[in-house]
Amino acid sequence: MKFVFRNHILRLAGYMEIFLAIMLLVGVMIASIGLLKSLYGISLNFSNTTYFHSFLGYTMALIIAVELIKMITRNTPGSTIEVLLFAISRKLIVSEENSLGFLIGVIAIGLLFSIRKFLFVPQFTTEEGVIISAAMTITEAKKISGHQLPDLANTIGGLVSYIAQQENRKLREGEIYEINGVKMRINRLQNGIIEVVEFVKSED
Repeated sequence: MKFVFRNHILRLAGYMEIFLAIMLLVGVMIASIGLLKSLYGISLNFSNTTYFHSFLGYTMALIIAVELIKMITRNTPGSTIEVLLFAISRKLIVSEENSLGFLIGVIAIGLLFSIRKFLFVPQFTTEEGVIISAAMTITEAKKISGHQLPDLANTIGGLVSYIAQQENRKLREGEIYEINGVKMRINRLQNGIIEVVEFVKSED
């Protein structure tokens, strides 16, 4: 029951995120009209770099807003890092930072790239087990979970569906399906499609 209740809340939060993303997109589209005004100012003041500096800052702000929309809709750690990269880049390019501020910004970008390359994890570990996407392939799931899974489907979600079909069971959130001693629980199910699967520890 807790899985069903929790996932209803998650879906409601997801709808709110989509609504906010749409509002932000409308705001970006309206604000983009201001770029034409900035371009007009540049055309009338070729020798004055202030207008171009303002145009550059305006453009970077819109780019960050677009990346923020992508972060909300994708809801992945990678998109979050992309937003931070653009935000820091805008600070370095547009703002007049001193040498120390510029150095700190460069270090921050380097750290973000390092996190993106070395610290990303394709799954989340809880006290009960390992949570992964149902779209993950069986081969990848074997490496992550350490379990010996049969190649009876292409994805881990497909394997759970296969088990349910063989046992004449319906797919339900929170229920555990077992094969070869490996217990898998449907963590999230929407419109009959498995989205998230959790490997449950044997002692559970």
